[in-house]
Amino acid sequence: MIVNIFTENLNTKIYGKNTLLFESLDSTNKRMMEDLNNKMNLEEGTVYIALKQTSGKGSYGNKWQSDNNLGLWFSVLVYTPFKKEALSFLPGIALSKCLREKYNVDAHVKWPNDVLVGNKKISGTLIQVTPIDNRNACIIGTGVNLYQNQEDFPIDIQHKATSLYMETGNRVELSSFYKELIYYFEEVYTSERSLSDYFREYSKMIGKHIKAKKDDEDINAIVKDITEEGYLIVEVNGKTETWISRASLDIDTNY
Repeated sequence: MIVNIFTENLNTKIYGKNTLLFESLDSTNKRMMEDLNNKMNLEEGTVYIALKQTSGKGSYGNKWQSDNNLGLWFSVLVYTPFKKEALSFLPGIALSKCLREKYNVDAHVKWPNDVLVGNKKISGTLIQVTPIDNRNACIIGTGVNLYQNQEDFPIDIQHKATSLYMETGNRVELSSFYKELIYYFEEVYTSERSLSDYFREYSKMIGKHIKAKKDDEDINAIVKDITEEGYLIVEVNGKTETWISRASLDIDTNY
């Protein structure tokens, strides 16, 4: 359903102007994909928000813990992107910028699509693409942990997850936080700066030693740079490698 509280006094030009709120969905990405494939006419920048997701998904089929009303669970529709770079950075950069500037939280982007505070994850993104009328529809699904206490997370991730409430002690108003974040999303996406340039500013990975599991092998590497396409340039045993995001590559959050 359309809810005015999420669009009134919204300071964007396009993104979020058409925002639909659902009490509960299996997944905002899945519902948006179904609506597009059922020929629903959704405009650029349409947003679906679910107060609760019963089957939230992260990257590579991982479960995203969103079957509660403790976070902001949403998807943004972007048609054939005018930035040809990897869009996986986009929500993380926008969120990191928002948290730093509005909440004094030193958030940073972990390649390719997570946001950390310290070494704990506060947000993740899943992008899915479907062809619609000779163009690609990119559905950018993002979850942001807002209200959780440590015990609200499953035991196996309590040591590596955080929320805005845990970082600040404040419970933000959901629609206000959403309007701030979608503003930053549009600002970053429509700016003349490249996403790779933003990544260099809002990530703490460049120049750091990292530990990774790549094709089931433990690897130590030094992050050298990011390419315009969104690939990570690393040095392993004195040799330069280019890493592309995939399921068999996992980078530790301690760096």
